[in-house]
Amino acid sequence: MMRPPDPARSRAVLVGTAEYTEDALLPDVPAVRTNVRDFQRLLTQGRPGAFSTEFTRTVLDPATPRELGLPLLEAARQAEDVFLVYYAGHGLIGHERRELYLGLSKTVGEAPSFTAFPFQGVREAFLATPARNRILILDCCFSGRAIAGGLSGTYEPLIDQMEITGTYTLTSAAANEPARFQDGERHTAFTGELLLTLRDGIPTTSAAEVTLGALFRHLKRVLPAKGLPEPQQCGTDTAEFLILTRPRPRARRGPVTETDVGGPPGGREGLLARRDLGRRLGEEGQTGEAMRLLNEVVPDLTRTLGPDDPATLVGRINLAYWTGREGDTDEALRLSSAAVSDMTRVLGPDHRATLVGQSQLAHWTGESGRHHEALSLTTSVLTDLVRVLGPDDRETLIGRARLARWAGEARDPAAAARLTGELVPDLSRVLGAEDRETFTGRMNLAQWTGRAGGSKRAVRLLTDLVPDVSWALGADDRHALLGRSRLAHWSGAAGRRRRARGLFAAAVPDLERVLGPDDRETLLARGQLAHWTGETGHAAEAVRIFSLLVSDIAWVLGSDDRATLVSRARLAHWTAIQGEVGDAIHQFHAVLPDLHRVLGPDAPETVENRVLLAFWRKKADRRLMGQILYGTGPRGGSP
Repeated sequence: MMRPPDPARSRAVLVGTAEYTEDALLPDVPAVRTNVRDFQRLLTQGRPGAFSTEFTRTVLDPATPRELGLPLLEAARQAEDVFLVYYAGHGLIGHERRELYLGLSKTVGEAPSFTAFPFQGVREAFLATPARNRILILDCCFSGRAIAGGLSGTYEPLIDQMEITGTYTLTSAAANEPARFQDGERHTAFTGELLLTLRDGIPTTSAAEVTLGALFRHLKRVLPAKGLPEPQQCGTDTAEFLILTRPRPRARRGPVTETDVGGPPGGREGLLARRDLGRRLGEEGQTGEAMRLLNEVVPDLTRTLGPDDPATLVGRINLAYWTGREGDTDEALRLSSAAVSDMTRVLGPDHRATLVGQSQLAHWTGESGRHHEALSLTTSVLTDLVRVLGPDDRETLIGRARLARWAGEARDPAAAARLTGELVPDLSRVLGAEDRETFTGRMNLAQWTGRAGGSKRAVRLLTDLVPDVSWALGADDRHALLGRSRLAHWSGAAGRRRRARGLFAAAVPDLERVLGPDDRETLLARGQLAHWTGETGHAAEAVRIFSLLVSDIAWVLGSDDRATLVSRARLAHWTAIQGEVGDAIHQFHAVLPDLHRVLGPDAPETVENRVLLAFWRKKADRRLMGQILYGTGPRGGSP
């Protein structure tokens, strides 16, 4: 029977050695750090997570056996349901008895017995645990020295040494093959495919959950098809039907404190306080925690107050909103549609909550890509907002901002700029010059002005805006950081390429520090930095930045996100500019079908890159014709 772990009775230890300071023959593997970080997020995400954040321990770059062994043994003794251990890094083999060792940051390849962690220690931890299910995942191979391009390797089969009584073991490769990693990739090859499967499921099945058994069968099929080593397993009887992650991709931002919730937690006042706390958490930027709390309180509201109580209905539309803000647009659209239907029936079409719900429903319709439909819905609901709430109500003003946005997204940026220009003075008059909605309106005005062809005016608008936001909200406020990023973009579009590069080079570290390296705006700014780096004559550096970015942006935003596809296309372009035209042509051929499928054949990005492919093909056909005709082929060639 399929089941997830019991979070309160399970323990996970995720170990990664990315940096090796004592032996030049053991190269650093920076992707290991991201392996551990992303694995921890997947294990603990959800409502609740399959594993508890409190009981999921990460150990990065342990220097001595003690630094790895003590956390391992402590977690082993505490686990009662599931005990999971993951290690990524270099593996080694002892010289005398050929025993296995796991690399540490101070490991010396010629002295593993004295400087690495013995696999026997892992075995002892698993034998010491009372956990019913024991799982070991190893992303490494074993050899006396590192092999270039891999995580070591040997020519002696060692899977039998990894078998531990009562433990399911999954390894990245047979012991006579090197595990693969590539500079610039977000994850090592094996862990990357493993995490992608745990997060997104198996495409060829309808099951939302991925059991360990299904995970191995999938990896065994897809990894060799990509030219990667075939994974190995042993001890399959113990955990075949165990599920490691919840099928709900949600990011967590830290613990929620509910000390300010008043009233009995199960009474009406306590329930309303919890609902309002969820809204406040979202407004403070903790969208994941807002969604988690509202997911808990809405069923309680339904059960205690009834499904048609206004407080329950408001809780449902709040849940829909923060679900969308957390990135699940489809679920937000579904929740909004159901809530608005019930609000209309119970509260009536002119009730404030119903109108707010209708406005949100139109918004998530647009966010799902149906821009023209969103424009029509927003136009309809805005008429009702003005009639019922008045032209100066905050929700009416927000509705006008949304109308402008969907006009622009429906390919009429001039109309969007005009509508936003009419809105900004009203936002300032009604809400105040330093209200967030006013600042957002001013930023949107600059954005639509630029997209309508007025890049120089957009620069002037943003040059005025950024200091105002920084003084009013602080230099690290999201609005201030986004303003700086927009100013950099339109500076480049206005012809000031070096200024654009300098502004992005300054903004990206601040975006990473404040919003996080995986925030969409951070990733987009990295892409812009790469682009303007190339535009200022540094094609090789542009290729380097894009190469690092593509793996991250595909993982965070998805392989079919517009930003991912555009980044892949720009990498191809700058690869060609750098001189590797053959490689660039293969990259163009790989990305164009995806652009055609996702964005459509007439999308500007598709058309532009089709033209670029034709241009570079023409140059390559002239200069590489000999290679093509005489059989060596153009792969990897350059004009």
